Amino acid sequence: MKRFIHWFVGGLLVAAFWVSLPADPGRRETPAFRPDYVRGHDDLNGRWQMRFASDAETPLVHAASMVELPDGRLRAFWFAGKREGGPDVGIHSAVFDPRAARWSEEERVITREQIRRQWGRHVRKLGNAVPVLDDDGRMRLFVVAVSFGGWAASRLVALESDDLGASWQFDEALIASPFLNISTLVKTPPIHYQDGTVGLPVYHEMVGKFGEILRLDRDNRIVDKERIGHGRKAIQPLVLVDGPKQATALLRNEDEDNQGMLYRSDSLDGGQDWSPLYGSRLTNPSSAVGGVVLSPGHWLVVANCNPKERDDLCMRETWDSGVTWSDRFYFHNRHRWRADDVAEPVYLEMISEEVANTLEAENPELIRRRVEHNKCHAKGCEFQYDYPYVLQASNGDVHILYTWNKSAIRHAWLPAGSARGGEG
Repeated sequence: MKRFIHWFVGGLLVAAFWVSLPADPGRRETPAFRPDYVRGHDDLNGRWQMRFASDAETPLVHAASMVELPDGRLRAFWFAGKREGGPDVGIHSAVFDPRAARWSEEERVITREQIRRQWGRHVRKLGNAVPVLDDDGRMRLFVVAVSFGGWAASRLVALESDDLGASWQFDEALIASPFLNISTLVKTPPIHYQDGTVGLPVYHEMVGKFGEILRLDRDNRIVDKERIGHGRKAIQPLVLVDGPKQATALLRNEDEDNQGMLYRSDSLDGGQDWSPLYGSRLTNPSSAVGGVVLSPGHWLVVANCNPKERDDLCMRETWDSGVTWSDRFYFHNRHRWRADDVAEPVYLEMISEEVANTLEAENPELIRRRVEHNKCHAKGCEFQYDYPYVLQASNGDVHILYTWNKSAIRHAWLPAGSARGGEG
């Protein structure tokens, strides 16, 4: 009887949520994706250039994202502070100019206090942020905000910018869940529909763990939402759009009884329906994945490529929509030091080598101190490379941002048409 009551109340909440959705024509029309791949740039060879997007001005940085600006520059975002979930954590940003091949100075563009003041609610901590640039030049940023508890009690707040992300104004909190409107997070890039709406891949961590797509109009109203797969053990969906009706989602696996690989779900009708979760043939230690579609069926995916740890980061490639995969490139591979914690002197020497192979690192000694603080302990030190975010620019360049040992945001850049080679 008790279980029946729980299901009954839950059903009422869900029904009330759907009734509350606006009567927007977009919900009645058959949706169609707007593929974002860059034609003529699907067979990439070249030499990767490695830089730091962050300045090491804070002890910890994490969860970078980015968007291309109208003039071809990139604006990146990440959260930064003394520790994850700390009261000082804010959203930081920097701009990359590919013509000058340089990052601007890092700036704090959004604070917890700013959102609290403009929203009128207590904000305990901030997390992941994902940008959207509209066709009219307005930029939106969707930020994970927590008022109480942990990440499972988060909400998504939307901010808007009229100066391409230099300054921000709070807009509203998305009404994304019928249960107190909590436990909605974001991590991966948005997708676009032919009618101008935006698909925001989100995930939930309260009770069950699952992914969804929130379809938003330009006023940030949710005109539709669709569950990705039917399981309750997968989060952080990366949606790869192959055509107007075809898309595949790769999801981080949170199933304790079946770990070691990414989950997959497919849609053949513009995202209205998604297949049950199934194995993707990509090994992964339950960590975030990034990727991009170069042409229909031709995808690049960046992730930790072993089933246990986050001490490697590789790019995999498929030409047949994920039926078969090949290793394209390893940005890091420290599996030899996985069995035991690395002695600090040896570890810091290897970290120094990585810094030396990063172009224009402004303060190598400060960066090394940040890594020592974040990744070394009494028994030794650990490597960590995770949370990749991938974008192909309109000129064909491929950009990857990822968290480097919790201490810096590292940028891998493959200019289109560059000479064949390895890491720069």
